[in-house]
Amino acid sequence: MRQMQAVRYRQDPSRSIAPGALVLLACWGVQQLPGLPPVALFIAFLAAGLALLLARGWLARRRPARRTRLARRRFFSARALHGTLLLMAVALMSIGHAGWRAWDALDDRLAPSWEGLDLVVVGVIDEMPTATSFGWRTRLRVESCLAQAEACPAPMRMRLHWPSGSYFPGGADHRDSTAPFQPGERWRLTVRLRRPLAPQNPGLFDGELRALQDGIDAIGSVRDAAAIPVRPARLATFDGHPASAIEWLRNRMRSAMSAALVQADPSARGVLIALVIGDQGAIAAADWERFNRTGIGHLMSISGLHITMLAGLVMVVLRRVLPGSIRFPRPIVAWIGAVMTAFAYAALSGWGLPAQRTCWMLALAGLASTLGRSKGMRNVLCSAAALVCLFDPWAPMAAGFWLSFAAVAAIVWHGAQVRPGRAASSGWRIRVAGALRDAWRTQVAATLALVPLGTLFFASVSLVGPLTNTVAIPLVSLVITPLAMAGAALALPLPGAGSALLQGAAWATEWLLSGVKLADQLPLSSVVVPAPGPWQTLLAVLACAFLLAPWPVPHRALACAGLLPMLLAPVARPRADEIWLTALDVGQGMAILVETHAGRLLYDSGPAYGNDNDAGARVLVPYLRARGIDHLQALVISHRDSDHAGGALSLMRQVPVDWVASSLASGHPVVQAASRHHPCLRGQQWQWGNVHFEWLHPQEDDAASPRARANARSCVLRIRGSAGTVLLTGDIEAAQERTLIASTDASRLRADVLLVPHHGSATSSTPGFLAAVAPRWAIFQVGYRNRFRHPAPVVQQRYERAGITMLRSDHDGAITIRLRAGGEPVIARQRRDSRRYWRLPGDPGG
Repeated sequence: MRQMQAVRYRQDPSRSIAPGALVLLACWGVQQLPGLPPVALFIAFLAAGLALLLARGWLARRRPARRTRLARRRFFSARALHGTLLLMAVALMSIGHAGWRAWDALDDRLAPSWEGLDLVVVGVIDEMPTATSFGWRTRLRVESCLAQAEACPAPMRMRLHWPSGSYFPGGADHRDSTAPFQPGERWRLTVRLRRPLAPQNPGLFDGELRALQDGIDAIGSVRDAAAIPVRPARLATFDGHPASAIEWLRNRMRSAMSAALVQADPSARGVLIALVIGDQGAIAAADWERFNRTGIGHLMSISGLHITMLAGLVMVVLRRVLPGSIRFPRPIVAWIGAVMTAFAYAALSGWGLPAQRTCWMLALAGLASTLGRSKGMRNVLCSAAALVCLFDPWAPMAAGFWLSFAAVAAIVWHGAQVRPGRAASSGWRIRVAGALRDAWRTQVAATLALVPLGTLFFASVSLVGPLTNTVAIPLVSLVITPLAMAGAALALPLPGAGSALLQGAAWATEWLLSGVKLADQLPLSSVVVPAPGPWQTLLAVLACAFLLAPWPVPHRALACAGLLPMLLAPVARPRADEIWLTALDVGQGMAILVETHAGRLLYDSGPAYGNDNDAGARVLVPYLRARGIDHLQALVISHRDSDHAGGALSLMRQVPVDWVASSLASGHPVVQAASRHHPCLRGQQWQWGNVHFEWLHPQEDDAASPRARANARSCVLRIRGSAGTVLLTGDIEAAQERTLIASTDASRLRADVLLVPHHGSATSSTPGFLAAVAPRWAIFQVGYRNRFRHPAPVVQQRYERAGITMLRSDHDGAITIRLRAGGEPVIARQRRDSRRYWRLPGDPGG
């Protein structure tokens, strides 16, 4: 019997998981393209796939003639031929669909010629407002655009920063909790836009891909009414679009929950809002760091478990309350109600990838059961992944996609083991014990399956994760989430009852957060490992599959050895005769990682983007973790400006630093947080292996002068080794450059690599200084279209005339230079060397 089933399965590939897998692979493959072929090619793929489908239908209707000798072979039966044609059609149509969607998304992007101009747009607010340090952030669906009274090609959707101020109707103040606009309102605004170009760093979050996935065609800000003739005006209070209605309801629920939880702990309030409406921005960055270190980050947002629980509750209730004489069978109506509830809740929560996966799985399982064509969970899971990819071809590029589907796939795979069934008449103790045992097995399967992917995407392994999840999963799923959802549902019609339920959920959440904080303080609560390579990841996945195999495997524990190459991978470091420099793309700011064989030094920490948002948390810590670096020997803060010191505190909270050197005052928070602090003073030096470090500026008088500008106190560091010389200059200006030329031997100023002073400001990089340093390469760390207009055109011309190769973070993304003794350096530029079709050229003309 098993042999017959195997033959039947092999003869009909269309009944396997192959079609869903082909859709997934096709969408993923299109996203790997460095550039898109002509759109006609993708249309041809769609047409070819459709032709194969029609051919398959024609062959299915045609009565087969007498079989030939070849046709009598098992692999060439009519059933196998039909299945093969279907798979080919699915592959071709999936590639064509993903490519056509990519072209359609790119066509709507803002053209470079419209950047920086004042445009008058009319559009609808289609996203609930999010408070920032300087105003609000929202999304506008554009209906019309004017530039100097003439029509302009408007991007379909734009992400807007709406600054706080009194020029809004009603005199709105940013200190109020209510934004001056609401979802669904139609506004006429004057905006200044730019293309959705985002920082590019190796192995980190790709903001340009997310913008493409979210349909964001431009990024900009609302202009102040004092500077423009056309004042902001609300044209309509609601446009009637269903998406606007959902966002309006989400915004109302968030406001009601915030009012009901005003006395609760802010961390608990943020978790509850994230659990109910999917607003992950309500959780502070420090809390997200703790959740990820303790392995419960997946629970602090809308998860498939929560949606499944709600759908199951609705199905049970409908089965009990529906009358028996109903026209349609009661189970079918219960399934329809459960699926509709799941989709409604997923839409209310922001329609994230875990929510999409759960909704499509519930819909497919219910449809198969209703039609009497019940399929295995593996087929349902793969079909759900295919549907997600068809609606969102960029989904396979998101970590959440793989984490969500991998966890469920591991549970299905592990749960396929044949275990003695428990009779319905068994005692309640046996049933409870069996349920707890199954719950534990499910948790072990999901936790183990996420180890390879968690290491790949987050470069860390939480050692306390199994312990915290044992407590957090039942508490969040069975207590906190139901109370929060019920309280939020009642907060609008019955504020008193909703507030009581939300207060109970807040108390349970505060208790959970206190336990998570204790777990995070345990030694080695999480371990940082380098992001694994493809073969290491594949080996770890195979090891997990053997450990969770649904059949007896001799010496199963030996499969753990497959995890060792991933968990014990060495951290890449320079050889004794090398110096590695990585100028990270942090926008308008400085952050350069200097690596030698004996130590690592970070020069500056990038800018602060807001009160709870800085380069330390967004760029530096994720990059160091992706490299497997869990410790820095030194951190240098050149001076106190926020674009140099803004990310230091976030970095120091998460990455141990042996000592800090800076020109900061003794009362500065960075100095207070440092375990050891040294002022950077001219003449001080140290040695790491055969690499020599020396401070060239500031002099003691400059550092002690209370009237000296911050730029004038910038720490200038010279790094010299057999591989070459590097000069890091901070924000020194012309006066400090003249001082360096006058007080330093010419040979000590020479450098192969120069970090351009003051981001290329017109007040620095004097001709005399460039002649004294005579670098081969100059690094400009600047933000795209920054408000200071760095680098100045006159400064660029000086470097061009001197024959110096210019490397710019706004054009090149992160820049890596590996200096080698006796050889040419290896230079990598992230934006240019790691191309993808959605990545914009930093130079509009490039």
